Parts: sequence; structure tokens; C-alpha cells
Amino acid sequence: MPTFLTTQSMDEAAAVAGDLHRTLAEVIRTPPVAGRRASTLAKELGVGRMTCQRVMKLTRDSGEAGTSDPALLAELPGVGGLREFLEAVVDAGVSRSSIADAFAAVDAFESYLKRVGLSQTAFGSALRLFHETSDPDRLRERRERLFDAASAITGQAAELTTSMMAIRPSRHEQFNYEQIAVRGYAGMRATGSAMPIRLPMNMAFSDYRNVTSEEAAREPQRLIESFCTRPLPSIDSRIIKSEHLAHIVDPEHIPAGEPFDCFAIQHNRWIIDEPGPHKAIWLYVDYPTRHCIFDMYLHHEMAEHLKIHGDCHLWGTSLLAPPEDLWMTRFSDQMQFHELGRGTGGAASRRYERQRSLADHMFEDQGWDPQEYVGFRCEMELPIWRSGLCLVMEPR
Repeated sequence: MPTFLTTQSMDEAAAVAGDLHRTLAEVIRTPPVAGRRASTLAKELGVGRMTCQRVMKLTRDSGEAGTSDPALLAELPGVGGLREFLEAVVDAGVSRSSIADAFAAVDAFESYLKRVGLSQTAFGSALRLFHETSDPDRLRERRERLFDAASAITGQAAELTTSMMAIRPSRHEQFNYEQIAVRGYAGMRATGSAMPIRLPMNMAFSDYRNVTSEEAAREPQRLIESFCTRPLPSIDSRIIKSEHLAHIVDPEHIPAGEPFDCFAIQHNRWIIDEPGPHKAIWLYVDYPTRHCIFDMYLHHEMAEHLKIHGDCHLWGTSLLAPPEDLWMTRFSDQMQFHELGRGTGGAASRRYERQRSLADHMFEDQGWDPQEYVGFRCEMELPIWRSGLCLVMEPR
């Protein structure tokens, strides 16, 4: 079974590698070693030629600048070989005290391998696995393959999935929160045999539970026609699960494979008697998509008292578990989270040229002043199909 190196163990490896490089470089500059080829050094010191080659390679590859690359730990001789080399340098006339730091660095190398429970060879294998699972280009390539496979299986794919909302304390006597929500797809493609495409709004959770239908008053969705493809897609309006209104786009009404844009807007009010300390809004990646943008605008009166952060999880049966359970479903990947600031000035995105205009439309539609709101964004390229992006709100 492969051993996975953690970020912490990689940081420790980098520190060990840095000390080894620095101290061994000093040894290489001593009179018995300086300026000699590995073959000559092997004869004069009585040390294996391969050991000398791997030590001397240290300066050829990284020079005087030094290195703290953990890969050095896999490229140097093993602990036994390093000690043999240093003892030979001492026998050649270099005082042990002058290279004591090098002996200490080798001891630290040995201690590190014991802590991670690996031989030097096994460490090299674990290091390659770490890079394969953390290199951004490799991760993107794997998600690209997932996107292609999911698109082929479902017969559906979008260039962009976007969702945004604005939330404020409600002025309505029966509700305590009010929301505008926008959901849509740009460059959506579907084959005639694919399942209908839904435009669901985001799910809200509070105190680790779903905000139920009884706690929300949802108005019917409306197409944002100025952002939709012309002629407008054929839409079926239907009631889904206890008044959860959703628009349905039937692929049979669309030429096979022809991309279309479709966006809808909805106004909601919530009554949450005891919101609890932990609230979150989720965007589910219903369809394979190349890019995903998830924006939330909080009224400044709310934003002042909340810490906002983003996360990405597997879409499972319990979509907002307590924090001690979320580690089981979390994706450690390329999702980006950042604040947009006040208003819609920071809403533009290179992923979708109309993202700022869509945000402006959302506020104008309900007559809300965007300058009263602070924006937050989760954004991801090639999100994993059937995962969920969430914006979590916690008290400061």
C-alpha cells in the first residue's frame, strides 16, 4: 500500500534537504575533496564511486545557491553512504569538528526517515506519488478526463455554470432573511436522449440542517431573457418537491449538440427561528462543466459579523455535516475563494464576460442597492461532476 506524504512531512523534508545541501557543500570545498572528479575521489578516499558521484552531483545541479528540494533526499547516497564518505574525509585530514554540522545533518536525515517510517527508496516513491497528486497541471489533466467521461455518459456539458445571490435581513414582518438568486449555464450542450436540464436554485443550510420548505417562501423563477440564447429555449415550469419551483429545459427542443445559454432569477424569503452558529449556501455541480463561478453578496450588516470561507465536497446524502465529519467528503483541489468587495465592481470574470452585467441585473431586478453588499466568490476550473461548492458563514 503506498505511503502518502503530508504537507507537513514535505516541509520537514525540505528543511532536512536544506541542511544537508549546505553542510555537504562545505565538505566538498575542503582540500581533500575540492576540484576532484568522482572517480579520483573514490580512489583517494577509498569510498565507492557511486557514492562520490552522487555527493559531487550536489554542486553541479544546484551550485552555490543551494537547495531545499525534498527530492535531494532521494538523490543523495543513503545515510550509511553519507557517513562513510564523511568518515573518509576525516581520515584524509579534515578535523571532525570542522564538519560536525554535516554529521548532524546526516543524523537528522536518518531521524526524518524513521519518523515517516520509510526507507530512502520508499521515500523516493512516496515523493513521486506526492507530486503526481499535487501538481496543478496533472490535477487539471485528470479533471479534464473526468469532464470528458461525464459528458459522454450524461450527454450534457456546459462551458460555464454560474450561480449568484444577494442576501439581506428581511423587512417583512413574517420573515427574517430575504434573497435574490440567479442560476444559469452558458454554452450548455445536450443530446436528444439526455435527461432534461434543471435550473435549480442554491440550497441553504443552517445549524447543519436544510432550510425546509416551511421556512421559505419562494416565488416562481423567471427567465432572464436578455442573457438567454435566442430563440429562447423551450421551458417547462413545474413544481418539484413541495413547492421547490424549477425550470426544466428539454433537450428534445434543442438541436443536438448546439450550445445554448439559459439563466433564471428567483426571489425568496426565509423564516429561520433559530439559525444556529453555522450557515452555508451550496452550489451543486449538476452537470459536467468547464468553469464554475459561485458568488454571494451579503448585506453589510450581515457581513460585518460573519467569517466567510469556501469549500468543495463530494455530493453525498448529508450535504452539510458537522465540521468533524466534513473531512470525509472534502476535495483538496483547485477551488479559489476570494472577496469581491463592496458592490459589483469586482464581479467581472475572464471565465464569463457577462458576469459583471449579470450581477448588475440581479440587483436592478429587485431594486436593491449593490453598494450595500459585500461580495464573495468560489471559482473553479473543471470542477468534479456531482461535487458541491459551498460558501460557509460563521460568527466572527
